[in-house]
Amino acid sequence: MKQQIDAFGDKLAYVIAIICFIVWIMNFNKFFDPIHGSPIKGCIYYLKIAIALAVAAIPEGLPAVITTCLALGTRKMAANNCIVRRLNSVETLGCTSVICSDKTGTLTKNQMCATEFGTYGKSVSDIVDIKVKENSYNPEAVIEGMT
Repeated sequence: MKQQIDAFGDKLAYVIAIICFIVWIMNFNKFFDPIHGSPIKGCIYYLKIAIALAVAAIPEGLPAVITTCLALGTRKMAANNCIVRRLNSVETLGCTSVICSDKTGTLTKNQMCATEFGTYGKSVSDIVDIKVKENSYNPEAVIEGMT
């Protein structure tokens, strides 16, 4: 979500810069008015107007609107049970580099059984293969290869 907000901010700044540049260029003929004294002073005067337009283009309530949108999105995610309260499982999953699985029994029985998995040993180059003897959905299984 942060990336989307950053992208929105970048697009908003780009559009505002283009509009301000167009307003400044549209007043090019007025740079030479004798009211300003010299073309440089006229250029600076209309540059100040373009900068004032840029400042006014970003609404005061934009941070409040974005915060409200984020809060509503969080509420919707909480309604769908997408927010994690205990980080133990998320930290474990974050350390996982590869997950290989098939869909046998996952769709028909709504259960998945691990038959083999691997982990690092005492060093990173040492990989330990661990096999599960029982191929049922019983949580109490004999594990081979554990030391």
